[in-house]
Amino acid sequence: MPFGQSMGRMQDRGNIQYHSTEKDMEEIYIIDNYRELPIGDYQDILALCKDESLEELDRQVKILSILTKVDEDTLLNLPIQEFKVLTSRMGFLEKDLPTKVTRLADSYKIGKFELIPVTDMRKVITAQYIDFQSFHQAGFEDHFVEILSCLLVPKGKKYNQDYDIIEVQDAIRRNLNVHDAASLYAFFIFSCRESIKDMLTFSLQETQKIKDKEKREKIQGQIKDQIHLLVTSGVGSPM
Repeated sequence: MPFGQSMGRMQDRGNIQYHSTEKDMEEIYIIDNYRELPIGDYQDILALCKDESLEELDRQVKILSILTKVDEDTLLNLPIQEFKVLTSRMGFLEKDLPTKVTRLADSYKIGKFELIPVTDMRKVITAQYIDFQSFHQAGFEDHFVEILSCLLVPKGKKYNQDYDIIEVQDAIRRNLNVHDAASLYAFFIFSCRESIKDMLTFSLQETQKIKDKEKREKIQGQIKDQIHLLVTSGVGSPM
């Protein structure tokens, strides 16, 4: 994710202090890690990074405005050195999202909802899996919130029944941080992969019943190739 030449790392963390034009000391708090960054803000930042019409400085100012909740005019009136200190804190955005499977919480308090994560593939209903696949194929980055709404269901509810899933998506967009969102996604991908691998392994065993040797070996080769592809795929690897 390109942010220009001012992305050098800084040792300091926490709040950035600067002098305003009125000489009053003020503070700007900047989000500088994925555990604090809401998924909705992350998507807005991705959109800015893809916007080729923006000059690099304009892009930096807009991203800083998201990370600090400070208006763009105030940021543009900062002394250049203080602006550079802030931009240096955006380096975490160059890091990859978590792809390792980590231990999930039993539930997530997101806005007014207590959401339960999908941890057992046997309990995933067909409509839920179809929606997940549809959003995933339409584009992970653009539909991350919708994908997550397939993986998080209000406590005591069945997927997309007796609750407003749009409200859930809005709560996820505003409140779920990027680190937890990526961990949930990785866990679900890993669970899907393991479930499919188990089915393929069972199918491989069943091929022993095929009497035609040539046909049996051909099918076995196809199944083994699919298992290998699942095992070597990167996302959702166990820790």
